[in-house]
Amino acid sequence: MTTSSEKSTTVRTNVDGRKSAERRSAEQRTAGRKADGRLAWVRRVFIVLEHTAPGPGARWAWKLWTTPRHPAAKAVERSRAAGMGEVRAVRISLPDWTGRTPAGPDGAPKKPLGTRIAVELLGPADGPLVYLLHGWGGWRGQFAPIGRALAARGYRAVLIDTPNHGDSGPGALGGKQSLLPDFSLTLQAVAREFGPAHAVVGHSLGGGCAALAVLDGLEVRRAVFVAPAVDPVAFTKVLAGMLGFGERIRTRMTRNALRRTGHALEEFVLPERTAARTDLPEALIVHDRGDSMVHIANGRKLAAAWRDAHLVETSGLGHSRILRDDAVVERVASFISGEPVAVAASAVSATSAASANVRGSAIEASTSASTAP
Repeated sequence: MTTSSEKSTTVRTNVDGRKSAERRSAEQRTAGRKADGRLAWVRRVFIVLEHTAPGPGARWAWKLWTTPRHPAAKAVERSRAAGMGEVRAVRISLPDWTGRTPAGPDGAPKKPLGTRIAVELLGPADGPLVYLLHGWGGWRGQFAPIGRALAARGYRAVLIDTPNHGDSGPGALGGKQSLLPDFSLTLQAVAREFGPAHAVVGHSLGGGCAALAVLDGLEVRRAVFVAPAVDPVAFTKVLAGMLGFGERIRTRMTRNALRRTGHALEEFVLPERTAARTDLPEALIVHDRGDSMVHIANGRKLAAAWRDAHLVETSGLGHSRILRDDAVVERVASFISGEPVAVAASAVSATSAASANVRGSAIEASTSASTAP
């Protein structure tokens, strides 16, 4: 009787699980079709605006460009339920870019804005500080695996929610909108609050902005850039292709960024700024060859320009899963700990440019910047 009941429960559980998976798959397909339909409609409208009304088109493109999407609610819920570290609210100041220009009526720069930034702390309070900066539309919980690995090694990991992301308040552009200087300026401000950095880790736009902060004077001993986005000018062209508008709207949109912030996007193209520098810390760059969000060419260009950089290419991890892959987490934590690259890579020789498998083939190749394509 007991055996029969157990079998019945097992069968029912399997059936329920299969139905649940089928439901999720159907929901995903439906959501995908709706998203494709919305994008097709947006493209049709932008094609018309490009030819008839580039001004309004540029204002709409600016809004879409600067409004971050929210991470999946279920992923955030799971991360919160698992618990991580101590959460604190930090008050920082950012430039006031809420109006048409960064200057007031008298032509002088406006007073800075105050905002609240959420950070999560893992590891011993007296450990060397490592600051972690998520990407566009992300949040600090994405760095939980790397943060825990650093905490286990005795580091104080500071996971940052950037403005208008996660639990943080508005940024330099005000509520709901953000732009890449928000990220780098927030990183620098949080570092001033907590103390000198031993290392910095950034992902996606956060990777590019972490590199920008280092170029702008943030002193660190080691830097890690995971799938870094390094060229915002090129990204605006990708965005234009995706949404269906052309140069008339794109150039107006980028001029709006200059007018609002006082900074041209060209200032934030990293390879050009990096190539002439000889004072930069040792860096590890990790990027997946199949990354559909930030093409691996970004990581390769930064590695080639950064004087002392190690490029690690992965396969099959994409843009986000790379942050929680065991081999990548171990590699990042080992690098920050100061272990030689050959030790951190286990099976990869420091002088070999050939591909090698590390921990189930997640990490496929390691090359120095001098050999990066």
